[in-house]
Amino acid sequence: MNWVEILGYVASFLVAISLMMSSIVRLRWINLAGGIAFSAYGFIIGAYPVAAVNAFIACINIFFLIKIYRSQVVFNVIESGSESGQSGYIGYFLDFFSADIDAIYPDFKRRLNMPNREYFLLTEKEHVVGIISGIQHTKSHFEIDLDIVTPAYRDYKLGNYLFGEDNNFASKFAFTKVTANVQTEAYQAYLLKVGFIPENQHIWEYRIPNT
Repeated sequence: MNWVEILGYVASFLVAISLMMSSIVRLRWINLAGGIAFSAYGFIIGAYPVAAVNAFIACINIFFLIKIYRSQVVFNVIESGSESGQSGYIGYFLDFFSADIDAIYPDFKRRLNMPNREYFLLTEKEHVVGIISGIQHTKSHFEIDLDIVTPAYRDYKLGNYLFGEDNNFASKFAFTKVTANVQTEAYQAYLLKVGFIPENQHIWEYRIPNT
């Protein structure tokens, strides 16, 4: 197998992988890389229609990526109170993403009826795109055991709005200590990216900037 064949296989792999992405941004970036690789492959082997079509696909991806990055994103987090989670919109959202919750937050349903549970709606403009829930131990300490968003928003932008350097979650609700109940490696990977560090095996703490 020569390098030209390898390029063709890599291009095919990238295009296939892009279609598996739940995040639109990741899909566009990986599909762009696949389109560029396929276009180069087509030119090298003299398959000019293949090269032209994939160059066009790459241009489409570039257009939409520019549009995505230039679009104004308006996130917000809204306190929803102590709704049980079994009725209304929160109940619907939790049921709809029940499989994801079981996979990433396996302790949530067991802890669902713990005292002082609170819910927060995560919005982008007028759309609800996620829910944070957890236990308010004190007025200033909140422990998160659920942070679930729709697939299109699983690219850390919302996480960085809530935590990261922006620190909107803690500052908006006057929490001086925010912890997370962590049961899976997938949740650990997210927390590391938005500013949490482990206190012990299952409790991670958000390091609020400038504190």
